[in-house]
Formats: sequence, C-alpha cells, structure tokens
Amino acid sequence: MNIFLTSPISFPGLGIEGIDPPDGFCIPGTNFEIKFYGVIIAIGVLLAVTYCLRRAKQFGVTQDDILNLVLICLPSAIVGARLYYVIFEWDQFFGPGIPWYRFLDIRSGGLAIYGGVIGAVLGMLIYTRVRKLKIFPFLDLTGIGLLLGQAIGRWGNFFNREAHGSVTTCFLRMGLVENGELQYFHPTFLYESVWNLTGFVVLHFLSKKRKFDGQMFLAYLAWYGAGRMVIEGLRTDSLWLGPVRVSQLLAAVTMLLALGILLYHAIFVRHDPAKMQVNRMAAAEAAETQPEEGAEPSGEASEQEDEASEESEESIGPDESKE
Repeated sequence: MNIFLTSPISFPGLGIEGIDPPDGFCIPGTNFEIKFYGVIIAIGVLLAVTYCLRRAKQFGVTQDDILNLVLICLPSAIVGARLYYVIFEWDQFFGPGIPWYRFLDIRSGGLAIYGGVIGAVLGMLIYTRVRKLKIFPFLDLTGIGLLLGQAIGRWGNFFNREAHGSVTTCFLRMGLVENGELQYFHPTFLYESVWNLTGFVVLHFLSKKRKFDGQMFLAYLAWYGAGRMVIEGLRTDSLWLGPVRVSQLLAAVTMLLALGILLYHAIFVRHDPAKMQVNRMAAAEAAETQPEEGAEPSGEASEQEDEASEESEESIGPDESKE
C-alpha cells in the first residue's frame, strides 16, 4: 500500500498548501470503491480516442477502424502493462506464501505505461494484419493521441500521491508527509504530464506537414523517450533490471532508434506524397466519382451543341442552307 495515500499535498514554490484530495469514492448504497486513478485514466483514454476519431480522415483511416481498435487495443494494453510490471517485480507476486492469483489484482496497483504501449501496438498489428490494412497510418494517429492520454492520465498519480521523485528543494517541489515528517519531492508525474502535453501540441501541428506514413509514431517514440529517459532517473519507484532502470533504458533505446530512422529518412530518402495512405484514399475516392462527374458536363455540352446547331440553321435560312 502507498504510504502517502492519506498525506496532504503542498507545492510551496507555487504558493499551494494543504491539498488533500481523496483517492476514490464509493458508489452510493454500496461498498464498491471507484479510484480516481482509474477515473483519470478513463478520461485520458476518452479524450485520446475522441482526438483520433476527429482526425481519422486526415490520416487515411476510418472511424470504424479506430473504434474497433479501441475494443482490441485497450484490453491488450492493460494486459501488457500488467505483464511488464509483474515480470520486473516477480518476487512481489510469486514469492513464498503469496497466492498465485495475486498478479490478477490490478486494483492494488502495478501497471507500467511502456508495457501498455507494447500491448496496444501488438493488438493493432494483429488487427491490421487480419484486415489487410497498413499499420503505420494508425500508429501515426494513435501516437499523437497517446501523448494526450498520457498527459491527462499522469494526474491519477496525483490522487494516489505516487510516481514522485527523490527529495529536492527545487521550485516545483511537492510536499508529502512520510513517517510523520514533511518532506519535499520532485513531482515527476507533473513533469511528465507537462512534457507529454507539450509533445501533443508539437506533433499535432507537425503532423499536418508529415512526409511519410510512420513519421509521427517515430516522433512520438523520440519525444516521449527523451522525456521519460530524464524523468525516470528522478523517480524512486522505478522497475529495475539489475543496476539498470528498465524504463529508462527502454526510453533511451527507443529514442535513439527513432531519431536515427527519422534522420536517415530526412537525408537519404525522397518521399512521394502520393504513396501516403491519406493521399491514396483521396485518389481512390476521386477515381470512383470521376465517371459520374464526367457524365454531366458531357450531357450539358451535347445540349449546348444541339441548341447552337438549331440557331445556326435558323440564321442561314432555307435557301442558303441548300447551297
């Protein structure tokens, strides 16, 4: 259990003192508690999906496919997030005297965002392969949506008083009571939220000038990886693989790979805009409507020619016409 769950929160550098939000609420007439962490995550998912639906056509994908992906990728993301956490905290779930089914209890905490991203991508890969669709337009769009969802979702950590960093005296320090003593920590959830929201805005505008399918997802990996690599180093609740912070290592690797691929495309590859999915779809739609649009002008032209012919014969007169 998080030892900070009942602690008031303060941000003295911002002049904010004595915030004490509950971590959840019970449904009236029942003992079933709903955690604000889950509510915030749900809001983040909802806004991310709404964004993707509004921009689906601009990426050459359909809203129906986006909704289908939500039904597939949301469960796969939860499974991936849980597995990622359990693998690197194995002893916590499969140690002596621990019930084997404890790893199923996600209400007690233990989800990792990188595992969620991996699970969602795998679900998307399966869906697009089965439907014979190109995956990169979907990755581009959902990558931008992910930044929005992650920016909002991080505030679930605020209600849980978790995902903070080490002790600090910086301007944005967050005050929590630990073992009866007030201490100030890096609010790493806030750092990541601001970083992701900034990335969402940047990638939103850059996506309007993208050169190839997959570019925005690479930009997502680079942007999120850069921020997570730094912020993860400040946290006190990291998952470890020996002496290495797992998420920090993964963030660094994905960032470098994404930047390398983006740089390669920028220097060595000449992109044909016609090959992008959104332009292929536009061309296909234009080809389908071309015969119908072409038939009307043809008929109008024919009518105009007939009218012109009649007027010409009338002006020439009977005798002149014979000559």
